[in-house]
Amino acid sequence: MQKFEYRAPRFSVDLPAQFIVGEITLAGRCREISQEGMTLEIQKPVTPNASGKILLGYREQVIEIRSRVAHATESHAGLEFLFDSETERAAVTQLIALLTAAQNRPGPVLLH
Repeated sequence: MQKFEYRAPRFSVDLPAQFIVGEITLAGRCREISQEGMTLEIQKPVTPNASGKILLGYREQVIEIRSRVAHATESHAGLEFLFDSETERAAVTQLIALLTAAQNRPGPVLLH
């Protein structure tokens, strides 16, 4: 029997982001986010397996999370979040909730 791996739901977004790897800070845009990671659009390629910190800002909230480059192309990097605490995990959950509410995504519909 084949084993299936399930991924967390992904949400399309457009947020400013900075990926800090060592002494280098790369500016980019978060184009997709999930509870497990994100897709970062960047101007300079990054090396797969590189580790650093991602900074995401939305409204007055800034989230900083250690991340690893899971895969990369010339213009995009798939980042895996490396949570150091449940507080960081909760901050990402809250950010996703704020973003989906701001995009007026439909929620459950109650029928009478």
